[in-house]
Amino acid sequence: MSSAFSRFAGVACAAFILAGCATKKEVSAPASQPAPPPKPVACAASAGAEALAGTWYSVSTPRGVGGTQQTLLVLAPDGKMRYQTQLKIRNKARPGLDETGCWTFSNGVYTMQTTESNGDPVDLSDPIYTNRYRVETVNNSTLVLRDQKPGGEVLKARRMPQGYVLR
Repeated sequence: MSSAFSRFAGVACAAFILAGCATKKEVSAPASQPAPPPKPVACAASAGAEALAGTWYSVSTPRGVGGTQQTLLVLAPDGKMRYQTQLKIRNKARPGLDETGCWTFSNGVYTMQTTESNGDPVDLSDPIYTNRYRVETVNNSTLVLRDQKPGGEVLKARRMPQGYVLR
């Protein structure tokens, strides 16, 4: 009887092991089509914005930050822009921001529409990627912008030679 029980126990164990190894084949859902790539944004020049076109550099101390922020704004005459920032705290550089996109100027307001941030496409419907500034001063050497957000900060920039880069 003991050998019959041992044989039954062995067969039962083998059946459980094999049952555990057997897997149910999952029915895979049909592969969904990848989303089409977003259409590229076409930038266009703004009439009367010639004075804004150029390379602008600013150093500021943003509220609530214990360091300085360098900002480089490159506004091309064709409506394309590049916006770079570099934060330095105790002379140590932090990861910066590098955005590209389009800019417009109308009724005294400069609008920046980011299309790529640090090389990645952005959600154009997200309002964080659209920034508006009242142009307070613009001449051959100085650009002063006031952020349109409540309590908006002022950006005072000076014109730099074409090709200038942040260090």
